[in-house]
Amino acid sequence: MSTLFAVLAAAFLVGAVLACSDLDPAVPAADLEGRSASAAADLAPSDTLDLTSDGGAIAMPSRDVERLVASDSLWAEALRIHYDALVLDGHVDTPSLMVNRGYRITERHRRDHLDLPRMADGGLDGAFFAAYVARSYGEGQEATDRALELIEETKRQVSETDDAEIATSAADVRAARARGRAAILLGLEGGHALQGSVDVLRVLAGNGIRYVTLTHTNTNAFADASTDVARWGGLNDLGRELVREMNRLGVLVDLSHVSDAAAFDALEATRAPVILSHSSCRALYGHVRNAPDDVLEAVAENGGAVMINFYDTYIGEGQVDLEDVLDHVDHAVRVAGVDHVGLGSDFDGVPSLPAGLEDVTRLPWITYGLLQRGYSETAIRKILGGNTIRVLEAADHVASRYRDLEVEPIPTRPPTDR
Repeated sequence: MSTLFAVLAAAFLVGAVLACSDLDPAVPAADLEGRSASAAADLAPSDTLDLTSDGGAIAMPSRDVERLVASDSLWAEALRIHYDALVLDGHVDTPSLMVNRGYRITERHRRDHLDLPRMADGGLDGAFFAAYVARSYGEGQEATDRALELIEETKRQVSETDDAEIATSAADVRAARARGRAAILLGLEGGHALQGSVDVLRVLAGNGIRYVTLTHTNTNAFADASTDVARWGGLNDLGRELVREMNRLGVLVDLSHVSDAAAFDALEATRAPVILSHSSCRALYGHVRNAPDDVLEAVAENGGAVMINFYDTYIGEGQVDLEDVLDHVDHAVRVAGVDHVGLGSDFDGVPSLPAGLEDVTRLPWITYGLLQRGYSETAIRKILGGNTIRVLEAADHVASRYRDLEVEPIPTRPPTDR
C-alpha cells in the first residue's frame, strides 16, 4: 500500500471510530459559545440531523492529493471528510450566464466560477441556482418573465445531462446524490419579480422556486432593501402576507439584501425557519449587506441558517483571502451556533473572490481550514451542507401542515386575467 493511501485509510478509520463515539474531539470554543437551541427545534432537532455519508469519492487528481497530503497530513482527513460529506451552496448566479451568454453548465470552463465538471472536482453536491432579476426590470410582468426565462433555461440544461437533476425538496437532494448526480435547487433573487402578488408567488413556486430573496438592491412594493431608501420601515402588511404564503408553499424566506427592520419583521411573521442565502458578518466588516449580530441571533432562535458569502467586497478591505472568509464562519458560529451556519458563495454573481477561493474547485480548502481551526467532523459536516438540508426539511414540514388548506393545484403560469 502506498504511503498516500495508508494515510487516507488511517484517516478513514479514525473518522469511523469518532463517528461511533459519544466524544466529539476538537470542538472549537466557538461551538461551545454558540446558541444551543432554537425556537424551531421541534421541527428538525439538530441532534437528530442526518450527517451520514453521501458516498462521494475523492474527485481531485491523485497527483494533487499526494502533493497536499505531503505538505500536511491533515489534508488526508480533510479530503476524506469533504468528499464524503453532503456539500451544498446556498447561492450561485450561474443561470444569468446561461441565459445571457449561452453558458453551458455541462462544459468545463476556464473563466467564471462554476460548472458541473468543476462542481464534481470541488465536491459540491448541490446548489441553489438563483434566478436573479435586476432592479432595471421593474416590478411588473417583465420582471416575472425574466425569472421564468432563467428557470426554464436552467431546467433545460439540467434535463440534457445525466450528471445533475432538479431538486425541490430535501428528499430530492438526497435522492440525487444517491444516483451520483448534482442536486440543482432554484431560488428567486429579487422579490420585485413577484409583482407584489400572491398569485405570482404561487406561479414561481409551481415552477420549482424554493426560496425568495425578499428584495435585491431595491426597496419594492412590500419590503425595504438594505441598500435603498426605506418605504415601509421593514415589511408592510403585503410583505407579511407573502411570508405566510411562502411558509404554506414550502418556499424559504431569504433575508439576504433586506434591511435589518425587514429581517426582524419577516422573522416575526414566519412560521418556518428562514435563511440568509449569501450574507456575511457585519461585526467583522461593516458593509450594510452583511448581517449584524442581533439578526444572526434572531435567525438562530428561528431555527434558520446564515450562509456565508465569499464576495471579497463583503469580507474586508484590501486583499482578502480564504482565512478572512473562515473568520466570518467563526464569527457566525460563535454568535448563532454551529447548527445555524452554512455556505452561500455568490459564485458567478460577483466580479472578484478572495485569494484561495477563486472558483468551486477550491471548496476542499474550506474543510481543511476548518480542521486547522479545531472544528470537529460533526461541526464541519453541518457547515458544509447539513444545516442547509435541515432548514429545507423544516420548511417542508411546515408546508405539510397547510396541505389540507390547498384548494387547487399550484399554477405554473400567470393567471390569464393579470
